[in-house]
Order: sequence, then C-alpha cells, then structure tokens
Amino acid sequence: MYQLFVKITAIFLLSLALAGCRPFALQMVDPTGTPEYNLGWEDGCDSGLSAEGDWSYKVTFGFKKRPEMAANDQYKQGWNEGFSYCRFSLASSKAKSNWEDVGMGSGF
Repeated sequence: MYQLFVKITAIFLLSLALAGCRPFALQMVDPTGTPEYNLGWEDGCDSGLSAEGDWSYKVTFGFKKRPEMAANDQYKQGWNEGFSYCRFSLASSKAKSNWEDVGMGSGF
C-alpha cells in the first residue's frame, strides 16, 4: 500500500513539474539580445501564453511585467516581441487547419 502511494505521489509531482513548462515548440526559441531584452522576452512570452491560453495557462504563466524595468527600452521591446510571438504561436497551434494553410496547395 505504501509503495502504491509513493508511485502515485511521484507521478503527480512529475506531472505538476511538466505542466509548468512552455509548449515544446516555444522551448526551442532562443531570443538573442541583451540580458534586458532576453528578460523582457521571457516575461512577455509568459504573459502572452497567459493571455491566449485557458485557465491552466493563466495559473501556470500569469502576467509578468517588471515595474523596475519600465524605463528600459530593451526590456520593453523584448517584452512586446515575446508577448506577440508566444500569444500568436499558441493561437495558431489551437486553430483548426488543413494542409492548404501550410502552403502545400490543394494538390498535396
């Protein structure tokens, strides 16, 4: 009985840890820029996922915009680009599509 409890707890904790990860396609994106730009991109991406996603995305990622970086143009640019990229990437992954939308044409 104890072993079953340990296994179930381990599976639950692993699932919880994996739920906190970004979608796989967005894990492969590595923005290049200054550290401030990269921080803004990460915060903007999390905010974009929260804005576009369902309640689990809102709980996991939330809205992030650091007030201490309000005067930093690199942070603001990175935040805006990360927000747009991640929000619209998630929206397009949820949309129903077919091969014609990918640019293969109707002959494929």
